[in-house]
Amino acid sequence: SISIAAGYGLALSITDQTSGELSAVEKAAERLIQTRPTGLAIKRMMAACLLAARSAAESGEAIQAAILEVVDQGASVLAQQGYQTGKNACNLLPDGATILTHCFPDRSYVYLLMETARQGKNIKVVCSETRPYLQGARLTALCAQQAGFEAEVVTDGMGGFLMRQGLIDAFVTAADRVCMDGTVCNKVGTYQYALAASANDLPYYTLRQSGPDKESANEDDVQVEYRNGDELVEWAGIRTAPEGVQGLYPAFDITPPALVSKIITDRGVFDAPQISDYFDAPEVVSGAVV
Repeated sequence: SISIAAGYGLALSITDQTSGELSAVEKAAERLIQTRPTGLAIKRMMAACLLAARSAAESGEAIQAAILEVVDQGASVLAQQGYQTGKNACNLLPDGATILTHCFPDRSYVYLLMETARQGKNIKVVCSETRPYLQGARLTALCAQQAGFEAEVVTDGMGGFLMRQGLIDAFVTAADRVCMDGTVCNKVGTYQYALAASANDLPYYTLRQSGPDKESANEDDVQVEYRNGDELVEWAGIRTAPEGVQGLYPAFDITPPALVSKIITDRGVFDAPQISDYFDAPEVVSGAVV
């Protein structure tokens, strides 16, 4: 979803007053890439859009139209991949399961909910707030509610206790990046939940449509984004920490493959260390540009 928004944002960087359209687009693309260095989705989308833009410029065609065509195609393909991923995930969850999520698991999660409802299964979704932006409370819980399932919000530190109490059946997240060895990079806090799941003999399922990133052999190839720590020392504009105390805000963390039970993709379900087999599996959705 972020890559699609970035693609349309790139198209919007072209205005009637833009001089030297191609150079302006290239500058805008670089700015967008820098907003999310940990995940590669925006980088891939920008590469595809720039390829189309340069081709359009060389042939004298409209650059904005060329970019929009790429983004529209990408949105369609990603939706189809998300649907297949959601179906595959649904098959792993028994009727009556309670899942814990962290952050917003993106379109695959939405399709998981839709397919679960279609099959007549009933699940419960426990959503961590995911501070400081509250994606879990605002987005993940909303999707579960709108799909007709019970949703509960917990603070980010409660998941381990709930697992130990036997109130959780599976931990499910998306991933901003999956390395070729099965390492998962996701919203910070994922690693500690994966540890808790392992300690309580619960599965951790990662939703990762489109498989691993060939550019990332292992966690050494991952740049973890650090955001402004000021966001952590105040709440709703009111400072919650003493003056002079600094915030430290790694936005993502890294979970080793040993803690990941299954990586669920549009091409099937893989054990984390075998996720590279994704590229040998039959394509369910073709024509992907990102």
